[in-house]
Amino acid sequence: MKRALERGRELIAPGASVLEICEEVEDIIRKLSDGPAFPCNLSVSYEAAHYSPIPEDPKRLPEKGIVKLDLGAHVDGRIADSAISVLLKEVPKHEKLSQAVKEALDRSLKRAKPKLPVSAIGTTISATIKRKGFKPVRNLGGHGLAPYLVHSGVSIPNVPEALPWKLEPGRAYAIEPFGTDGAGYVVEGKEVTIYSLHPRPPKGWEERAGEAKELVAVIYERFKTMPFSPRWLVDVYPYQRLKELLDKLVRAGALVDYPVLLEAKKGEVAQWEHTIFVKEDGIVVTTL
Repeated sequence: MKRALERGRELIAPGASVLEICEEVEDIIRKLSDGPAFPCNLSVSYEAAHYSPIPEDPKRLPEKGIVKLDLGAHVDGRIADSAISVLLKEVPKHEKLSQAVKEALDRSLKRAKPKLPVSAIGTTISATIKRKGFKPVRNLGGHGLAPYLVHSGVSIPNVPEALPWKLEPGRAYAIEPFGTDGAGYVVEGKEVTIYSLHPRPPKGWEERAGEAKELVAVIYERFKTMPFSPRWLVDVYPYQRLKELLDKLVRAGALVDYPVLLEAKKGEVAQWEHTIFVKEDGIVVTTL
C-alpha cells in the first residue's frame, strides 16, 4: 500500500492522466498483494470520493485543487484501505485544510484502543477539523472491514454521533476523516464508475436481470463482493454493452453502485485514511 501511494503521489500533477495514474498504482498493488480491494479512487477538489476512471477515460488533472488518492489491497480477502491528499498547487488554504484532516487522523489513531466507542473517534475528528476553521464531512466516515467486504456494516463517524459500536479485538477498521471548506456534507452525483456484488441480493433478482445474470458469475469469480471497475471487465464485453448490463444488474438488486460523491456547495475536500487492526492489548496500523 505504502509503495503504491508513494508512486501515486509522484504521478499526481497538473495535466496528468487520471487513467494512467490509476492503472499504474493498481498494477503495483497487483504485484505486491492478491490485488486491489477496490478500484483506485482519484477524486479532485469538490469530488469527495468514488471517482475512478472508466475505460479510455480522457480526464486530466486540473491546475489546482486537492486530489484524494484512495487505494485498497487485499490478501485472501483481508483488506487494507488507505488514502492521502495531494495538492496540485501550493494554495495556503488548501494546505491548511489538508493538514487539519491529517491531524484529525493522527489524533484518532493515538486515541484508538480496544473497546473504544466509535463515537469517541468522531468527536476527536470533528473537534480537530473545526478547531482549524474547517468542517468535517458529516455523512462520510470510516468503516469496519471484513473478508471481501470493504464496508462490514460498522460505521466510524467524522462527527459526534451516538452509534452502538466499539473497536472490537480481532477486527479491522478504516479510520477515514474528510474535511471541507464547503457545506460539510456530500450529495450523490450522476456519474457511477464503481460497482460491487450485493452480498445478500433480493429474491427474484435473476428474473429481473435476464441475460445480464450471466455476468454475475464472472464478477464473483474475479472480485467476490469487493468493489470493481468496469475497466476490469472489458475483456468480457465492450464497455458500452458492459455498462448496460451492469446498470441492469443494479436495477435487479444484484449489484451495488457507488455514485461519485460531491461536496454539496462545491467546497474543496481533503481526505486522509489508515487501516487499524485491533488486538486485545492495543492497535496496529496496517497501512503505514
